[in-house]
Formats: sequence, C-alpha cells, structure tokens
Amino acid sequence: MAVYGIFIAFGISLLYLFMFYTSGLIAMELFKFKIKNYFVAIATGFFSYFTFLSVFTFPLQLISVLPYVFFIYYIFAISVIYLVFCFVFTRFWLNTNFFKLDSLIFIGVVGVFIAIDYISVKFISTENFSRHKNTLAILYWLKDNPVSFFNNSTLFNFLGFKPFQGWYSFQLSIIMMTNAQPYQYKDIIVPLTIILDAFLITSIFFTFYESFGLKDKLKSRIVVFSISLAVFIITRIIFWKLGYSIFSGEMILLYLVFFATTLLLRYTTFNSRERYNPILIGYALGGYISFSWDSSYQILFLLYAFIFTIQRRFNQNFTKDILKIALFPMVGFIFYNIILQLYVQMIIFGAILLVMFITSFLMNKKYSFVSQFELFLETKSTLTVLVVPIFFMTLSTAIILAFNENILSEKYNSLNILYIWLSVIKNNIAQQLLTFIVSMSLLAGSLVWVFFRKKIKTSLLTNTLDLFLISYLTFYNPISVRFISTFYPNMFETNGMVLLVLLFAIINSLPYSVKMKKAKQQSDEVIVIKKYSRITF
Repeated sequence: MAVYGIFIAFGISLLYLFMFYTSGLIAMELFKFKIKNYFVAIATGFFSYFTFLSVFTFPLQLISVLPYVFFIYYIFAISVIYLVFCFVFTRFWLNTNFFKLDSLIFIGVVGVFIAIDYISVKFISTENFSRHKNTLAILYWLKDNPVSFFNNSTLFNFLGFKPFQGWYSFQLSIIMMTNAQPYQYKDIIVPLTIILDAFLITSIFFTFYESFGLKDKLKSRIVVFSISLAVFIITRIIFWKLGYSIFSGEMILLYLVFFATTLLLRYTTFNSRERYNPILIGYALGGYISFSWDSSYQILFLLYAFIFTIQRRFNQNFTKDILKIALFPMVGFIFYNIILQLYVQMIIFGAILLVMFITSFLMNKKYSFVSQFELFLETKSTLTVLVVPIFFMTLSTAIILAFNENILSEKYNSLNILYIWLSVIKNNIAQQLLTFIVSMSLLAGSLVWVFFRKKIKTSLLTNTLDLFLISYLTFYNPISVRFISTFYPNMFETNGMVLLVLLFAIINSLPYSVKMKKAKQQSDEVIVIKKYSRITF
C-alpha cells in the first residue's frame, strides 16, 4: 500500500491545507493583519483550527460516559462546520494570488522542507515510528471505551494525556476515514505529517520574513532570505536530531511557540501597534493542549517573558495586551493542575485568572486604577522583573544548603538545561565545568541586562534577547531550577523547549537586525493600527 498510501495522504493533506489556507486568510482579515504572500495564512489557519478543536472538545472530555469514538466523529463534524464557515466567507480568500511569483517561491521552499523531512525521517531522527504506531493502534482498539479526565477506571489512563490531545485525535480520524489497518498506518501517517509539516514550517518562515524583511534592493532581500532560510533548515535538522517528533506533536508545539514569538516580536519591534495582534497570539497559544498537555508549564514560562517584553515596549495600555494573550492558555493551565490534583498551583493560578477578570472589568469601569498599576510597573520595572527570580533563587539556595548539595555534581548539573545541550562533550568533567561557567556567565549577563534593558532602544534583536534573558534568569538559571524541579520534575524532558526556540529566534533575527540598522524609523511615536485597509487582490 506504500504508493497507494502516498496518494491517499496527498489527497487528504490537500483537503486540510485548503481548510487551513482559507480559514487563515479569514482570520487575517478579521484580525486586520497585512500580508503579502497569502500562503503565510496557512500557519494561522492551522493553529486556529486546533484551538477550535480544543475549545469545542474540552468540555465534553469532562464527561466520563462518552466513548472515545464519539470524539473522533465529533472532530469530523467540527471539520465539516469549519469548511462550511470557510465557504461562507469565500470573498476573503478567493483570489488569483496563487499564480504570483511569491506563491511559486513558497511552493519551492515547501519542496525543500519535504525533502529535508524525508531525509530526517530516514537517516537523522532517533524516533521509532513503531512506538507512535502502537499508541495509535491502542487508541483505535479502545475507541469504544469511555474516556474522561476524571474517570480513573478507564483503560486510557496509562496513555496519559494523549487521548485528550487534538493532534492524536486528528490522526486517528484520518485512520478511521481511510479504514487503515495498523500495518498501514506508516504508509498514510508519515507522508501526511511530512506534507503538513513542510507547509506549516514554510508558512512560519514566510511570516517571519514578511514581518521583518524591509523593503530594500533585490540583492539585499535575496541575501537576507537565503541566510534566514539556511538558519531555518539547520535548526529544523537540529530539532530532528534532538528527538522532537512531528508524529506525536512535540515538533508542532515548537512551531507554535515560535509562531507566537514571531507575532509578539512583530508587535513590539515597530512603531505601528497592531491592536488585534495580542488576541491572535492568545488564541493560537490556547491550542497548545492539542499538542502537549505536559508542556503547560513551558507555555506559562513563555507568557511570563511576553509580559515584560510588551511592558518594555509600551508604557500604556499594555495590561489589555497581557489579558488578551494570557486568557486562553491560562484556562488550559489551570485545568492541567486540576487534572493532576495539584490544588495549590490550581488555587494560585486560579486567583491570578480571577484577578485578570476583575482587572478587565475595572478597565471598562475605572481605567484610572489600571493606569496607576501600569505607571507602577513602568517606574519599578527592574524590581518587578527581579521579584520572581529572587524568590526562586532564595528558595533554591535554602534547599541546597538544607540538604548539603554539591552544585558541581552531575546530579545537580542534570537539572541544568545547558548541561543537556552540552552533552555532545564526551569528557564528563569538562562538560560539568563548561556547564557551570556558561550558566554563571549567562546568569550574570541576565542580571546586567535587567538593569539596563529599559535604556536600550527596542529592536528585533533586543526584543529577542529580552525574551531569552528574562526566561533564563527566571526559570532556567542554575540556581532557580533546583526549586522549580520540586513542583515540575519533568521540566527538562522537553530539552528546554521554550529557551531553545528563543535562542533560535535570536540567531534568526541577526540578518534582519543588520539590515534594520541601516533603516531609520520616521518617528518614535507609536501609531495604533486598529484596521488595515481591505486586502487587495
């Protein structure tokens, strides 16, 4: 069935790519985003679709009597409704831009990533598809059994959160649609995910390029495009080598983090402030539970860094942006703690969510109260950035002293993400020593950055540095990790996903930043863009 399966996968992928493309363009129009290459909308449509799945399936997953097959057919119904929605708003996507040069370049880049994915699956990836196939086979075998977050007697329990992740349900719906047998899963799932993955990463690449590629001479644009594409390709291969999987959704979650980061950098780099940008960021991030419930804390860490990068760029009305971005992901995070019976964390973050709702209410009734809060954060920005890392490091130091732990030991270093990244060094003593030196240097650099960050002009490079250094200082530094590991013991099973993506963002921003230095913005005044003119065909 190998060749036949490729044709089936290609046909199904075309159907879903059409849905992602059209729904993405509709979202771009509704959120008033200005884009040049219409295929950029595929990433928006993809993540919007899975957020849509998460929102409409999550309430039903709280009911303990519904069989798993119900959710599969429910996804079919949702997908049909989604397609109908796309056809109702045909005027937003029906155009001839498909035949333009930009679109042909997009397809060419897709072909490059398809080739890279194929080579990676064959020769680079350490992942064994058989394990993923077994998971899908078990889910299919148990499809007639009830599944729920709160039903501890179900047969699904040993699979963790996988039955509740939209990415798994999506793949299972494809299997049921094609009536494939377990030995045929690879013939359909592998080519399907490779095609979707290639279109998704290409769309994200063009989103980054269109957001920060300045209008310049053709030769300069080609150089920046080529360098940026090379960085994407190398990073993509590194992700494969690190064991991130497109089949189980880990790689897709990386894309989601980078996509959200790209939108935030677009929002905070220029003087034009797209008012609906934070809503789209929050809506896209809300779908993270479709790819990995276990990465809830990683998304929380990302949101924390987002807050201070927005506050660094804008000294007014940034509270609204924080609320828009954090609402959807926070709801998922709170339920994650409820499901794991982590009631202390649930109370803490539930209270934060309640404060967010109260703040939203006050913003409509008495904005002067919120403006005073924003003024406090603006004048005490250094203090507010340092509160959480000082708290974490103080508790970590107390734990280290109480248990007389050796911070140079392999056991302690194993909690350091840099130790994992430097595992390519075979000499254990050299690895530990280099980890300690780099960690402490980054910690010192992060502290220096916090004191001078407000004095440095915002740009693409400084914004990515701000995200990276605040994240490292707060959650990944060699002292804080000791305390964080007590309530989040699986923190580094994802190889420091958020920090890795932010490092990738820094590297990829370099060629754009060089060009931006030569371009001067006409004014330092922030212009709020509430509505772009209608997309022209």
